[in-house]
Amino acid sequence: MEELNQIPKDLVLYNLVKLKQLVFEVTDACNLHCKYCAYAEMYDGYDQRTNMNLPFSKAKLVIDYLQDLWKRNKYHDLEKHVYIGFYGGEPLLNMKFIKQIINYTKRLPYTGRIFNYCMTTNAILLDKHIDYLVENNFTLLISLDGDERGQSYRTDHI
Repeated sequence: MEELNQIPKDLVLYNLVKLKQLVFEVTDACNLHCKYCAYAEMYDGYDQRTNMNLPFSKAKLVIDYLQDLWKRNKYHDLEKHVYIGFYGGEPLLNMKFIKQIINYTKRLPYTGRIFNYCMTTNAILLDKHIDYLVENNFTLLISLDGDERGQSYRTDHI
């Protein structure tokens, strides 16, 4: 912990002002039970999933804090892209949260930041949400497991 005390406050603020990506762990719930997952039996001391969702109110606190920093440190001649990422578990299991974040960021006053959205997903629920993701120009990282042997580690809850 002592090393953290050596990081100058100005350096932390500088990096927050220049932030390029903010990632929310939307939920620890997942519609699969893959053996290789960090929450599964292949890892010693893995965390037990409890199907918790990140509350919008907590994420809003972070966004509001950053928005205030950006407002006070505005570069009028530069636009910066900030990627808001959604991760899980399986983030598509908490679309309510994702939609709240997107609606909120779209209503924020301009501070020179352009928000883009990205998500890591197992793609199983894409058919239910693809229209919304396309409308909001999401970049997707899809986890695929390769050949038959690799795919055998990807299992349903059953």
